[in-house]
This record gives sequence, structure tokens and C-alpha cells, in this order.
Amino acid sequence: MIKMKKGFTLVEIIFAILIIEILVAVGVVISEFSKIRAHSVIESMSYTLTTGVSNAVELAQNYMDLENNKSFKLGDVLQIDNLDTKTSDYSNPNYINVYGRELVKGLRWHYTTRNTPKFKNRDGTFDLKDTTYSSPRVVLRITLDKDERVIRYRINCKNIKKKTHPVLRELCIKKWGDKDIQEDIHF
Repeated sequence: MIKMKKGFTLVEIIFAILIIEILVAVGVVISEFSKIRAHSVIESMSYTLTTGVSNAVELAQNYMDLENNKSFKLGDVLQIDNLDTKTSDYSNPNYINVYGRELVKGLRWHYTTRNTPKFKNRDGTFDLKDTTYSSPRVVLRITLDKDERVIRYRINCKNIKKKTHPVLRELCIKKWGDKDIQEDIHF
């Protein structure tokens, strides 16, 4: 009787190699997709800080000087992420609190106005928050202060969680540095 050798056939080996190649290709595609997504978030932030804020400054100046309108809020002069900044979670017109969709997991825009003794933010604030922390951290903040006639922005790339978004954090630091940046744009 002829003894059969135990081992793999050529078909089984080719099939195993094919499965490994498919898994590697899927991993590369997913990795590239996350890099592209991170690039798009950085470009969106950059566009908001350049074109968006510049247009908001012009509109705020028009409201204040040409129309003599001092009742506008930041959400009236700056539109981000298709947020409906007129919607309020409460019936109090002095308080607006709206969250946008996630740009990437845990990173989303938030718009708020509060006119209370504790919070003097009656003119509006947009925050891009990383909510993957137990206490959300602000990556980018844009505020309007009509009394000082200023739109203020602040960006801190270190508030992007390294463990959750390593590529996004790296790209942000590459573009804006690892320091807390703040700028006032007067109108």
C-alpha cells in the first residue's frame, strides 16, 4: 500500500496566497482612505480659517456699518457644515446649541450662543471638538464679539487624540504647528 504524504496541494497553496494578497490590498485601501479623509478634514479647517472667516468679517462689517444691524450672530455671517444655527435646543432665544455631523469618528462641529451671567457668549461660537476624550477638547474655535468688533479664532492640533486620529493630528501639526495659535481679526 502506498502511503500518502500529508501536506498541502498546489491549489491549496495558491488559494492561501490569493487570500493573503486580497487582505493586504484591502488593508492598503483602508489606510489610503483614512489618509484622504484626514487630508479633507485639514483642507476643510483651512478653508474655514481663510475664506470662511474672511467672508464672515466682511459680512459682520456690512451688518454693523452699512445696515446698522447689531442683532446678528456668528451663525448669520459664517456657515459651517450645513448647521442650522437658528435651531435651538430650548425655547430660550438667548441660547442656541447645535451639533453637526461627524467629520471623522468623534470630530464634529458645535455651534452655541449663551447670554447668561456665567457665559458672555451671546454673539456665537463655532467649536470643532474631538469627542473621543472623556471630556471633549476643542481643536478649532471661532468666536464673534460685536462689542470689540472682532472675530477670534484659536486652533490647537494637540487636542486631536493621537491614539484615535494619528494621521489627522500629524497633518494638523504639520500645517499649523504644535502650539496653541490664536488670532483676532478686527472689522
